[in-house]
Amino acid sequence: MEQPTYQPNYQPQPAQPKGYGMSIASMVLGICGLIPWGGVACAIVGLVLGILSKKQLQEQGAPFGMATAGIICSIVGLAISILWVVLCVSSCIAAQNAINSIYWDPSW
Repeated sequence: MEQPTYQPNYQPQPAQPKGYGMSIASMVLGICGLIPWGGVACAIVGLVLGILSKKQLQEQGAPFGMATAGIICSIVGLAISILWVVLCVSSCIAAQNAINSIYWDPSW
């Protein structure tokens, strides 16, 4: 009895739509936006990349959930980073005012 010969039928993987890499970068930069000082720049770049990739993916009819997640992560990262910077600056100002009120003697 003879064994049937099978020819492998390899299908190439479909190409990923344009903008998919930008949506991943947007999500990663949004998560990096949680870093207190350097996070503001990361979150801003992530937000821009997320918006651009969402537009590209919508035009192609591709799913854009990861781009939306990147936008949300960037907004949350930006908000937390800005809040962190404001709290640190206000703490420094309060400490400086406390030091000045204790050690500043107007009778000198």
